[in-house]
Amino acid sequence: RMYMGQVGLGVAKLLTCGGLGLWTFIDWILLGMGNMRDGEGRALRRERSDASEKDMGTAFLLSYFLGGLGADRFYLGHTGLGVLKLITCGGVFIWWFIDLLLIGMGSMKDSEGNPLR
Repeated sequence: RMYMGQVGLGVAKLLTCGGLGLWTFIDWILLGMGNMRDGEGRALRRERSDASEKDMGTAFLLSYFLGGLGADRFYLGHTGLGVLKLITCGGVFIWWFIDLLLIGMGSMKDSEGNPLR
């Protein structure tokens, strides 16, 4: 939050260990869905394309809540990886964490190689 110009909130999070994890959880959701704003209220820039019909926010929520079952990969059309995540509990939750990071950073692509919108 300090990096984005929200110094007061950044200091408060620092002193309370992220609100005992609550603010961290909220920031993960906001970042992953692309709804985070800077200190002046502007949305953070991401490279997006309207080429994909798959939504980044939907993929992130599926990954966050059902990623261990491969729901995010099934949604994006990666059926083989979805099955692997399903039978390995998200690669013992390692793939689940990696997919959360990829979607949150805007690096995940659908099965046709298009960036998520």
